[in-house]
Amino acid sequence: MKLYRNAVILVIIVALLGGAYYFISKKNASKVDEGDSASDTIKLTDFTSDQVESLTLENPDGTFGIVKKDDDWVISSPADFKGDADVLSSLVINAGSITADKLVEESAQDLSIYGLDDPIRITVKLKEESDKDTEDGKNEESEKTGAAGEVKIEIGDLTPTKGGYYAKLSGESKVYVISSYTGEKLVVGKNELKTKELYTIAAEDITKLSMDRNGKNIFVSEKDADGNWTLTQPIKGNANASALSPMLDALVGTKVSEYVEEKPSDLSKYGLDKPSYVLDFNTAKAGSFRLLLGDEKTKGSELYAMLDGGNDVFVIDSSAYTFLDKPLTEIVEVFAYIVNIDQVKEIELTMDGKTTKMTVDVYKDAEGKSDNDKDKFTINGMDASGKDENDDQPFRKFYQDLIGIGLDEIDVNGQPEGDPEISIKYTLKSAPGTMKVDFISKDANYYYVVRNGEYSGLLVKKNKKEFGVVGMKESLNTLMDFVTKEK
Repeated sequence: MKLYRNAVILVIIVALLGGAYYFISKKNASKVDEGDSASDTIKLTDFTSDQVESLTLENPDGTFGIVKKDDDWVISSPADFKGDADVLSSLVINAGSITADKLVEESAQDLSIYGLDDPIRITVKLKEESDKDTEDGKNEESEKTGAAGEVKIEIGDLTPTKGGYYAKLSGESKVYVISSYTGEKLVVGKNELKTKELYTIAAEDITKLSMDRNGKNIFVSEKDADGNWTLTQPIKGNANASALSPMLDALVGTKVSEYVEEKPSDLSKYGLDKPSYVLDFNTAKAGSFRLLLGDEKTKGSELYAMLDGGNDVFVIDSSAYTFLDKPLTEIVEVFAYIVNIDQVKEIELTMDGKTTKMTVDVYKDAEGKSDNDKDKFTINGMDASGKDENDDQPFRKFYQDLIGIGLDEIDVNGQPEGDPEISIKYTLKSAPGTMKVDFISKDANYYYVVRNGEYSGLLVKKNKKEFGVVGMKESLNTLMDFVTKEK
């Protein structure tokens, strides 16, 4: 009797265990599972980008049509939306090779738990002729979607561990998990789709450049027909193109690193209601641009920015904009007067109570090629064409120092008075014919620079050697010693 009772108890325990196992198995089967799977990966799509005729992306930001134009994928609609070719290419490529890590639910009834009740939708229209077409005219994608030449994918939420995205084929109830890498290439929003290029221009295309700092203009510079840069504001004079080059390169190389807000209602959040810096530049082909720079997003590396007339606030890399806070004297190098030696016929230099007269005849053959050995220079009637022991021409060295006297300060409100302490008169081969550069004392430290009777706004130091008056005087003494010895 006891043995019988024990047997009955054992049967009941086995039955209970079996029921519990069945209940737990069924419960687990209905859970949102993203764990490991022993099954092979499942191909949801399998086509190449060259088989795609068009792709339509529907997400919370809108509907975007994508087609190939020439060698790049472009946004066909909205018509005024310019897309990022690399992002679009990645979207098309990844749409063609979606594999599922596992099947989550065979016949999902409640798609909302996967974010698939309102999914991101990708519709791919394949070209009519495809290498994957089977003998009956249908390819694998056609069989999966039930539509000839069309593939529809729906992407839902990230999984709880963010290791993947839930996805399904349109019209099916099977829910899968795809990799987060692939998912991120497919769920791109409007800001990610936008082109990161602000403009497509080269540095040599820029013909005018202006910079404002804290609402005040710092300078205006223009390029003439010969490619030479001159300052027009706040002073007039030749500018050193090598000093402007980093600015031009920074402008043409500027790309958006992140779009922040479209049609912002409050620009003050970004410091763009009163921009810290404004860069205006004109091009011969692409028109004019006005780049507004606001607050730093990341100190020392990122700035909020906006194109005047544009709708977007974006972020740019500020590493190339190291010139923004520099004074004008460090941004550009302006000289008292600079002219190529082959454009000069005569020079008359008056200083220290003496006048030195020079003639200049730079040799050029019929093809315009120069030959320094055939140059003819004189100083006070003496031949100054020779070369020193280093095979250099002392006259050319003096000339470089003469035209190399550069600005040290700017004083647009200065009022030069009195006779010049130094005067240089150039007789030129072309307009304006004559240029007279006067250095009029301001105080113990500076000269005003006056060109043809008009104050330039420039101040140069009296005791400066490199790119200064002292260096020019020393070079003249060296030239005179050389000429005297040669004589």
